[in-house]
Amino acid sequence: MNFITLNQDNIDQEHICCAITDKKGEPCVSSKKEWMTERFKDGLVFLKLDARGKVFIE
Repeated sequence: MNFITLNQDNIDQEHICCAITDKKGEPCVSSKKEWMTERFKDGLVFLKLDARGKVFIE
């Protein structure tokens, strides 16, 4: 199994809906990606399994 490390260079292309789902009228995924992009500067490491499912390490 392979893990993908999300970072500011690939976050726009990677799927994170397994971690956060959009609610009607709420841009949860985009706001989570914006938050993560800012936290990468602080040292956030976000790994996700390169597979379909709800698996991530934050």
